[in-house]
Amino acid sequence: MYENRDRLNVPVVVGVGQAFDIVADRVRQAPRWARNAGLEWAFRLASEPRRLWRRYLIYNTQFVCCSALEAMGLLSRTTAPNGSNAGQ
Repeated sequence: MYENRDRLNVPVVVGVGQAFDIVADRVRQAPRWARNAGLEWAFRLASEPRRLWRRYLIYNTQFVCCSALEAMGLLSRTTAPNGSNAGQ
């Protein structure tokens, strides 16, 4: 969405992820305890490992690294890893 926002010609873009599949009863939502603990990603990974492992390995690792760099003051909060300004 971010990379194509200029081509979409719309005022707002909202990502809903798996919400449509859950509402349509195509997939199960994580148990409440997993959602409350912030572990819905782990439930989804266990449910669809072949589809999600690469995405979670790359982006979760990238998130953890960027969060650590930001906490150490080595990365600006508005600078995305690809060098663009994600906050603007």
